[in-house]
Amino acid sequence: MRLPDFTTVPTEVLQAIASRHGLDRDRPPFQLPETGIYNAVYLVGDHHVLRIPRNHPKHIEALYREAIIVPAARQAGVRTPPLIVFDDTCELVSVPYVIYERVHGDTLASLELEPLPAAEVWRDLGRDLARVHGVTAGDLVAPLTSQKALPDPRELVELRSSDGWFTSSEAQWLVAWLDRIALIMVTPVASRVLHGDSQATNVMVNANPLSYLAVIDWGSAGWGDAADDFAGVPLRAVPFMLQGHRDLATLDDDDSAEARILWRHLQLGLLTLPRGAVPGRSWAERPLAMLLEILRFFLADPGGHWAHLAP
Repeated sequence: MRLPDFTTVPTEVLQAIASRHGLDRDRPPFQLPETGIYNAVYLVGDHHVLRIPRNHPKHIEALYREAIIVPAARQAGVRTPPLIVFDDTCELVSVPYVIYERVHGDTLASLELEPLPAAEVWRDLGRDLARVHGVTAGDLVAPLTSQKALPDPRELVELRSSDGWFTSSEAQWLVAWLDRIALIMVTPVASRVLHGDSQATNVMVNANPLSYLAVIDWGSAGWGDAADDFAGVPLRAVPFMLQGHRDLATLDDDDSAEARILWRHLQLGLLTLPRGAVPGRSWAERPLAMLLEILRFFLADPGGHWAHLAP
């Protein structure tokens, strides 16, 4: 994965940013360990977080999406930290930046828990996603773009087979499975506002006792199928997320929700397979982990709607 370099920000500029916005200057802002792809993250004092994107149009665009969706999400009751500053003047830094109120906790990913011990956290995330999916265009301060359409996973199967990832025998089996899933997904669904990247690195928790605090990082927000917000997490966590979501609202064409979620997991795994090994990246950036997780999920005999979707 080739990414543009992070924007270089000298210490004196970081201090100038803190000063401009009246933030704590008892110690210089310092960069936190990298967890995401788009932004360098700095702690400013004890209570604020500064995010500065890589100098690339896509990464800068993601920051604008945050400024559009975060106020609406908070208004809808989503547990996410307030956006304190959005500065696109480029007077101090060559790119826009944002400052958030800090969430004092850990990312769920950092605890390296299996889905079952974190079941209630996943349910709480599902409830917050239901609130996000209820946001309307009129709630947004500016238009939000639609999620980019991804290729049909059956086409990806053929591509990956041609590339040598597996043989035509496995390709035929995968396509037959996807054909069966597609038969359930015949009803068009409404487009909803999505978080777009609700993976464990973006879920903040109290570690002891384990409890949900917030969902963060809205740079991938956009319009799309609500089922797509259940990608990027282990498939074994999805039933808990669906329980939480359905506590507040069913998904559009709810009977096909599980099929659409499984389709998305297979789609993303096949799409990103050419990345190969990606050391240092999150679980959601690792295609082999995603594909192995699907195997683990169905070996555990999940039941319900899932039973009809097993390969």
